[in-house]
Amino acid sequence: MVTVYTLCGYIGRRALLLALPLLAFLSQPSANAQSYSNFGYTDLGDSVEFVFGQQQKIKIGGIEIVLQKRINDITSVNVAGDFNEWNANSNKYQMSKVDAKIFKLRVSKTNLGKKGDLRQFKFVLNHRYWVEPPVEALNKFTGIDGNTNLLVHIP
Repeated sequence: MVTVYTLCGYIGRRALLLALPLLAFLSQPSANAQSYSNFGYTDLGDSVEFVFGQQQKIKIGGIEIVLQKRINDITSVNVAGDFNEWNANSNKYQMSKVDAKIFKLRVSKTNLGKKGDLRQFKFVLNHRYWVEPPVEALNKFTGIDGNTNLLVHIP
């Protein structure tokens, strides 16, 4: 890795100030410790696609679980949130398994809220196991009740 002293010698002191953000970026943790600003969903313009199964580990009730080891025990994944009264059993918000470990659900933004809304949600496994947002998710919120939920923005 290029040192600060080497940079000073090559690009001068003023340019060093411009290079510091790059150095900070290069010194960030590897992709294994990646942060996600929209963890759990993809914005598709007029709709949102919720995605579950991309993480290696999940946490349920404070217990960390290696997802790959338990993926066959998952018979259903639902999205529950403030947009559906936190209903863990809604057929409308039940995800489809698209491959060996990924579940997806596409929902129109009009079903989630109005433009500018910030909505909360969680994934629920087998209609009863509420998955905690991962540490690396930047789009999470902890309320005064102590519950931490993922957030989806309706732009």
